[in-house]
Amino acid sequence: MNTSQRSPKSFDMEIIPVLDILNGVVVRGVAGQRDRYRRVNSRLTPSCDPSVIMRAIADQFDLRRFYIADLDAIQFQQLNRCTVAELACGQASLIVDRGVRSPADVEELLDLGVGQVVVALETLNGPDTARNLVSTFGAEQLVLSLDLKNGRPMTANPGWSNAESFDIAQELIDVGMRHMIVLDLAAVGVGAGTPTIDLCRRLRSRLPDGTIITGGGVSDSADLRRIESVGVNGALVASALHDGRLSAEDVCAFNS
Repeated sequence: MNTSQRSPKSFDMEIIPVLDILNGVVVRGVAGQRDRYRRVNSRLTPSCDPSVIMRAIADQFDLRRFYIADLDAIQFQQLNRCTVAELACGQASLIVDRGVRSPADVEELLDLGVGQVVVALETLNGPDTARNLVSTFGAEQLVLSLDLKNGRPMTANPGWSNAESFDIAQELIDVGMRHMIVLDLAAVGVGAGTPTIDLCRRLRSRLPDGTIITGGGVSDSADLRRIESVGVNGALVASALHDGRLSAEDVCAFNS
């Protein structure tokens, strides 16, 4: 069934556009291979400037919450501070991943006006740090990112190197994390579908009142319907917006 034949009210899943920022410009993620990331080529605007791309997406799709991955901060601990501040001062609400390693990293983003700060498995050194962050800032301002690659956890904690992703998620839920992103980087930018749906279904039963967001590999509205069917609250999208595989009508059906 075409999305135009559905009632927009049949969907309550939020579409959240992604901006990957590297060297101060928006790049296109490809399967988590960051050395292959190049400036985004978008049908929405010829610009790679984050503020221009955010405005184009907001205007054309009527979206007002964005996920920002600051790859300079994640990889090199060099936050694009001015860029984040500029994006945060607009009308959009931001979820930002800067590769949090300490409470100071969270505090800096909140001071810049970021709505929620990502606590990413890739840089989190263990559950004690997560517990401390929840105690300091509260669960509502934090979003756990369960970072995977080909189904395996990407983790800075040696104790989690052989653990199952579901077990890690449970441990972090137990220390107070209530909002979660489930993202397999191997699927990002390839448009082959989202491989985290079964995991999200399991996590939904463990986190009935929390927020679960997923993405990576979203190609079209059919992929979004599959994600929505397991009770996910939000879907991260990027390439499908830039390539035109998701229309404004498609997005409106989910965000109304």
